[in-house]
Amino acid sequence: PSPMLGDIAIAYETTRREAESEHKPFAHHLSHLAVHGFLHLVGYDHENDADADEMEDLEGTILTSLGVPDPYA
Repeated sequence: PSPMLGDIAIAYETTRREAESEHKPFAHHLSHLAVHGFLHLVGYDHENDADADEMEDLEGTILTSLGVPDPYA
C-alpha cells in the first residue's frame, strides 16, 4: 500500500475566474493547478528563484506530456 501524501483542494469558482481572466481553457488551468499541487505534495516548492525555476520546468514538462501548453512559456 502507498502512503497518503495529502490533499489537493481546488476551488472551482476561483479556477474558472482565473482561467477566464488569463484567456486559458478551464481544463488547462485546472490541469496546471492539479500538477502544481501534486508537486507540492511530493516535496517541491518555490520559496526561492532556483526552486521556482525547477518546479516550473517540471510543471511545463508534465503539462506538455498531457497536451497542455506550458503556462510559463
